[in-house]
Amino acid sequence: MLQSIRPSIKMLVTATVMAQVIMYGSYTMWLMMPYLTEVWDMSIVQAAAVINIFDGIVAILPLSFKIILDSLPNPIIADYWMLLWCGISSTIGLLLVTMSTPPVLSKAIGTCNEYESKCISHTQRSLFYVGLALLATGMATCLTSLRPYIFERAKMMNIKKPQHIWNIRQALVQNVPKETLLQQLVEAKSCVDPATLRNIAYSWPTEFWLYRCNGVFTVLLVVLVFWVMPWSFRLGIPVIILFLATLLFVSKPWYHVQGVLIISSSEPHGKTEKNSSTNTLKTKTIVKTLVCNFPIWSTFVICGLVSSVGNTYFIEQAGQMDAKLGQWEVPTAFFLLFYKLVNLFTTSLCQKSFNSKKSKWITIFAMGVSVLCCLIAALVENKRLEVVKSDNNNSVSLSMFLMVPQFFLLGVLDGAYNCCVFAFFQERSPKSVKKYLNSLMHFVLGLGILGNVVSVYVAGKVSSRGGRQSWFQHTLNKSRLDKYYWMLAVLSGINLGFYLLVALCYSKFIKKSESESQPESENEEDVEELEFKRLDWFDLLPLRQ
Repeated sequence: MLQSIRPSIKMLVTATVMAQVIMYGSYTMWLMMPYLTEVWDMSIVQAAAVINIFDGIVAILPLSFKIILDSLPNPIIADYWMLLWCGISSTIGLLLVTMSTPPVLSKAIGTCNEYESKCISHTQRSLFYVGLALLATGMATCLTSLRPYIFERAKMMNIKKPQHIWNIRQALVQNVPKETLLQQLVEAKSCVDPATLRNIAYSWPTEFWLYRCNGVFTVLLVVLVFWVMPWSFRLGIPVIILFLATLLFVSKPWYHVQGVLIISSSEPHGKTEKNSSTNTLKTKTIVKTLVCNFPIWSTFVICGLVSSVGNTYFIEQAGQMDAKLGQWEVPTAFFLLFYKLVNLFTTSLCQKSFNSKKSKWITIFAMGVSVLCCLIAALVENKRLEVVKSDNNNSVSLSMFLMVPQFFLLGVLDGAYNCCVFAFFQERSPKSVKKYLNSLMHFVLGLGILGNVVSVYVAGKVSSRGGRQSWFQHTLNKSRLDKYYWMLAVLSGINLGFYLLVALCYSKFIKKSESESQPESENEEDVEELEFKRLDWFDLLPLRQ
């Protein structure tokens, strides 16, 4: 019995380190806006477009990856190789982004080593964009395969409820007493011995530390690194952590894959044939679900659009304001920590108080918060521009902590957004596609993020008609982001009104009629997958989600 569960124990815990890819990939994109505008001398529109296209692709790809994986004969093994690619691709991608910074290759390619645009050659630009592409695919594959892979491994240990998976994982990471770990295992109705679980879970000296590199610990590390290090180190330190996480994941690859093969070989052959034959039907069902429910979920796209300004224009604004708190100069990465904590608290609160009757009210709340966030952002930016005008383009006399309310509301928005979008697809989707709920949630968010690029382009074109100056100029101080925020506030208000209209008038016609065509025998595993949303929002989702 011990030999049969040993691979499951190891991979249940070891696979969680691949969440480093999401954490540090998202952390990198939080740094990109000031890096691209200050070092590359990009315009604020170009820099924001690079970041939002990256984030949008990361959010949209998991749905297509998930559909492809389910068409394969053995999805469990496919998830393993996807996670392996996740670690390798993300490590190499982030390494190339680090190598694109001026000091790293200055001697090799004969350029200067200052952090200035004149020191960036075509070679470094190519490395940067190739690195972003690899990092994007790595993060997308991690979002696709990490949750189901851990879930399947836990079921091999007879732990079927994801809340128990999360509790046991946390107990191991926090190194709780044996009695506490035993209590968690008893509640999960698992036969694993606590001493055996603890001994197998940590076999490397660095392993325990890597598991602690998630969540608040990671964000605190980010803030400290951002505070004292130059750009090459800010981007380079995560490369080392991702390399260790990937090396840990592949430390005994054939041993772990063999464990999967043993389990897979005991399954009926008809199950594989059934999965292959029903994949096309599931794809059509997903498309039908999206089309039939378009009037409702399209309103969530606007919330994603508002969310996308957080690590682009908001961060750029903070960098142009006074960062001093008394005698201390606080890095703009402080807002990353603050946003993250608010997002975590809001998500946890929504999960605890959530039920089907409250889903519409949480959605209305999220959309109302998006309006308020845009209004406050517009007022703060208008005040900042007034100071810029009076101080001859020097806005440092205005404290960046005036932006705390809008980052607070942004964290609340994203936390509530996660719950309401997931709940909507949970209620409206047929049972055959329940396992795609997380991917559908990311898909809608990705559309909103990409929509920000389109909205900026359209707003710039419209505002420049008649020979007027466009709202978006090369630098922040010459732009009129306050008007763009006012536009987003109006758009969010219209979106809220449209949602209320659709929810009241058409809710009777937007029901999950597709569920009638699915047999009940397929429901058990999918229903278990629904619980997986509680596994670890903080570690396993991108920072803006």
